[in-house]
Amino acid sequence: MFHLRRLSLCLGFLLVSGTASGMPLADGKFFIHGYGHLSTGRTWENVYLGGNEELGLHDVGSTLLVRALPTERLVINTQFSFEKAPGQDLELEVDYAFAEYAFSDKFHLRVGRNQLPLALYSEIYDVGTLRPFNALPQGTYGPTSIGVENYNGLGLTGRINLPGEWMVEYDAYGGFLDLKEPLSQDCDDTEGGLCVIESQLAGGRLALWAPLEGLRFTTSGFVSRTPTKTAEGEHDVLGVVGVGAEYLGESLWLRAEFFNLFSEVATARTGYLEAAYFVTPHWQVAGRVEGSRTWAPTAVPDELVTYLRHREVAVGLNYWFDPHLVFKVSFHNVIGNRFAMPEATDDLAALLHPEPHTRLLSLGSQFSF
Repeated sequence: MFHLRRLSLCLGFLLVSGTASGMPLADGKFFIHGYGHLSTGRTWENVYLGGNEELGLHDVGSTLLVRALPTERLVINTQFSFEKAPGQDLELEVDYAFAEYAFSDKFHLRVGRNQLPLALYSEIYDVGTLRPFNALPQGTYGPTSIGVENYNGLGLTGRINLPGEWMVEYDAYGGFLDLKEPLSQDCDDTEGGLCVIESQLAGGRLALWAPLEGLRFTTSGFVSRTPTKTAEGEHDVLGVVGVGAEYLGESLWLRAEFFNLFSEVATARTGYLEAAYFVTPHWQVAGRVEGSRTWAPTAVPDELVTYLRHREVAVGLNYWFDPHLVFKVSFHNVIGNRFAMPEATDDLAALLHPEPHTRLLSLGSQFSF
């Protein structure tokens, strides 16, 4: 069966100890990992996860992670992604590019463009073979200021063994973060229909591993600040804090997370519960419930409140050829227009009175090595 905990640790945390997966070169001093995905979808009523009423739209991407070990204590990680979202051109992005030096198991220093150690999927964001659905929960990992994949700066991480086979992993970091916010007239940089704003940040995470293999609990958060454009010397402050838990067994996978976002312009709460079970070594069934709610600082007309809400129930069926290749099909029932948006139109009435109910049939394949 699939040893998910070991694979997750190898691909996600990239610590020096242990055997790395992927393609080893140069007598174990150089490793290449790769991940890829191809998905399409058909929606009814709105556009969601790149799908609309035409099945021809598709999302395709490939990721290459290069890991070098120049010395016993030094690891260099660089990850590139090629992504093509529906209706957009192929884009190249540097996801990570950081060096990690291990003073000991308890103290590692990271510098560069680092993985943001926040939520359960943050460090395996692109690895589709470590999750049961084609797409991650949108309230936590979608186009919000919670779903940030990386930061530029310094980080400290390590593991501490506790009595009774418990173990604590910690992360502390600081630097600069690219926040995702709704488009505005004074936005200087855009990405995927959102405004990208560079912000200063500091944050951390604690993860408690239980003696039961595959079980861990997390608490994490960060605070960021961005200079305001209206008053010199003042800053807009944003904070994110959350908790999570996961169990990755031989047959059963369970994940749950809850996050709060606080800022002067909006407050948001989001959470999900996800479960998957291997009925046979190849067939897997999955289910997920998710909710997200945003509160604006000023009153919002009743007909537009739907743009601040997201509720979703999803069920899936997956066929795993082996741990590195999977075909997935899922059905999603969505209430709210926070992430499921109407088609672009000049009809103002349609935008002011959107259909809040969206259904999505998602088909996809994901691989890794």
